[in-house]
Amino acid sequence: MKLCYLNILWTPDPGVLNKLSHQTRALRNALGRDDTADCLIVVRQEVANTVKKSPSLILFPISAPGSSSVQEALLPFLVWSKLKNRLSGYDAVVTRWTVPSPTFLNVVRRQTVFTEHHSKELEEIALHRGLKPFARRILEKKYGPRILRAAHGIIGVTDEIRRYELNRAGCKQPSMVLPNGISLEGIPFKPPSVFNGKSLQLAFVSSQFAPWHGLDRLLEGLRVWQGNSPRLTLHLIGRLTHAQEATIQRMGFAEMVCIHGVLYGSDLDEVLSGCHLAIGSLALHRKVLKEACALKVREYTARGLPFVISHDDPDLPAGLPWVLKIPADESPVEIDTLVNFAEGVSKLPSLAKEMRAFAEARLSWRVKMKRLARFVRDNI
Repeated sequence: MKLCYLNILWTPDPGVLNKLSHQTRALRNALGRDDTADCLIVVRQEVANTVKKSPSLILFPISAPGSSSVQEALLPFLVWSKLKNRLSGYDAVVTRWTVPSPTFLNVVRRQTVFTEHHSKELEEIALHRGLKPFARRILEKKYGPRILRAAHGIIGVTDEIRRYELNRAGCKQPSMVLPNGISLEGIPFKPPSVFNGKSLQLAFVSSQFAPWHGLDRLLEGLRVWQGNSPRLTLHLIGRLTHAQEATIQRMGFAEMVCIHGVLYGSDLDEVLSGCHLAIGSLALHRKVLKEACALKVREYTARGLPFVISHDDPDLPAGLPWVLKIPADESPVEIDTLVNFAEGVSKLPSLAKEMRAFAEARLSWRVKMKRLARFVRDNI
């Protein structure tokens, strides 16, 4: 079997590319001796030179005529004709869901294609306003169900998303749940600092703080918190908008909130190793999601850093001692609850090692790609 893992990323995110690199290496190891797999990354021609090269990824730059806005409108329709010859040499294509179009539909009807989904598309589009989301919604409604019905299989990162896509298809299709994974080789293991009851260090990591991450819930919780002990510091690692930074200043959190910006490698390791708890997504209900499988939660687990979330995760059964689940609503985060959680996990000296072992057995791409390879092989 010759497999193509296709990702159309007009503006590639370094974190996503790193994930795909790890994922592809694990997929190649999971395939049989006579099987091969390529990870094909489609990008806009003008950003191709900014993408860091990786031996695990094949870059496929494409361009369109006209201004940037015209190109943005044309590319989703032109990409498939430009990919036609490239994809014809594969026995199966697994593609991350992209803008539905008649040309996308033609490819799915012509080839063995499996679609991979990371969100409830229509619900996510509804969070945005403007011409682009309006046009995308029309395309999703007209072509999305037809593409799903023509696909050889549907892959959802959660069971909630898998069921959503099957409902959109309107028929029974082969399907599977494949939550996000991680490559533990690139994640150092250093047990976090022990909470001494005096100073609580919280880490909140995101490439950018979108509404569904719920930073506002945490800030509001800090605002209404009546406690003066322990001394609390929130480390924000990622891009904040000017409005978010202004809100932090307006609320008087200049000393309590430390804005680091985007951190990688040893700089990120240094900050996280000094923290007691990490914060995951706190408002996925705004995307009409009850389940998610965020990469940062998997990385926290591999690092041995307990964390807080407000959603279910298909890889994390209820009752894990390192997971604090708070209500999925608009209420402020109760800071006393976080303090009590930090006190509880500090009394479990072997917890970090248990978390690392769990990540190796349940969260690694090595484990997950074996399941994907089996699913594709069984349905081509």
